[in-house]
Amino acid sequence: MPRNASFSSAARPPPFSGQIGVRLDHDTVRGPLSFFNPTQACFHLDTEAQQHPQLRHDQIPQFYATRVAMPGAVINWRSRDNRKGRHPLGVDSVYPDSTASFRVVSHGLLRMCTECPYWDVSYLVAISFSIGCLLFVISGLFYWLPLVAPASEFSTETMAGDILSFVGATLFQIGAVLLLFEACNENRTGCFGWALYHALEGDDSDSAGALFAKADAYTCQHHHHRRRKPNSVKQQLPAPPQQPPPERQWTWCPTWHELRTHYFHEIGFMASITMSVGATIFYVCGICTLPWIHDNLSLGTIEGVYYLTYLVGGVIFIVSSVLYILETQPTWYTPAPHLLGWHVGLWNLIGSIGWTLAASFGYCSRSWCAYQSYLTLTWASAAFLIGSMLLWYEALQKYPVEKMR
Repeated sequence: MPRNASFSSAARPPPFSGQIGVRLDHDTVRGPLSFFNPTQACFHLDTEAQQHPQLRHDQIPQFYATRVAMPGAVINWRSRDNRKGRHPLGVDSVYPDSTASFRVVSHGLLRMCTECPYWDVSYLVAISFSIGCLLFVISGLFYWLPLVAPASEFSTETMAGDILSFVGATLFQIGAVLLLFEACNENRTGCFGWALYHALEGDDSDSAGALFAKADAYTCQHHHHRRRKPNSVKQQLPAPPQQPPPERQWTWCPTWHELRTHYFHEIGFMASITMSVGATIFYVCGICTLPWIHDNLSLGTIEGVYYLTYLVGGVIFIVSSVLYILETQPTWYTPAPHLLGWHVGLWNLIGSIGWTLAASFGYCSRSWCAYQSYLTLTWASAAFLIGSMLLWYEALQKYPVEKMR
């Protein structure tokens, strides 16, 4: 049996294997490439085992509560969502709403302006990339606009573009390193993240007997939530007995055994480490952009160091983006446009191709090449910015509700 068709690795037991009332649907275990671990699976719920009687008194904080159409509610486990600390809940197609609705999306956009979970590494990754890409867009405009509208040029415009490029590359490097920490601290035991309960008998007839779900940050085993569990909740509620023992809370570097038996077979980890390598190479280009360095470089050094690291970094970003896209797909040839992570990878792929083209134009000495290089840098950075903003939204939406297709 190929590696992507089952959770057969001794280093990776099936998610939720230590929990009562969660049953794996073996037919749904899949991944895009046979030599990587599974990236998707579906788990059915025993609703009685998953219920939280304390929820009758509203003692667990909630982001929202939603009525679940049962039977039909499942856990949609995905490696990317698990790495990001997200808990997708799949509901029956007759369910009236989902987190893809206009109301919930609007609320998510508002959270982007009002919430700052600085303890969440996924949020820090998104912020680093978003600000860095915004600086790249502004830098590209500083380079390109004087060629289109010479009257708009000012004396320090090129220097400003160079400095912004360096700062943007620095933030990209920081975000790429944080990506590695995120990938090394995934939750391998599985984290349900929801608490289910039946409506009280005194409720109206429409909701009596219905099953509800509440976001349960208290029992969440992801490191994203451990920092902010309210003390009052900790004192009031004992941990449910069916929860598996918590994993180590944080690791800076996995062991060689963990890398060899698990992480090197994780497509998300390989995408993250590829992105980090690309960002490190690309950072050399960012350093060379500084005006007091770039102005003293010979033509051979510019072509052999500046544009070469620019080009190689862009190519490696393409590889990383493709891996991120594949991670969200059930097979390597089946797109997954209904998943937010797929769009993040797609926009990053567009930006990566653009940066590679922009670097390629640098080896051309004609005037139109400089024009196209700066223009390509601008729209490619804008594509990266869109992907980073989606990453930001994804980092704050920890409890998506999805209609089963």
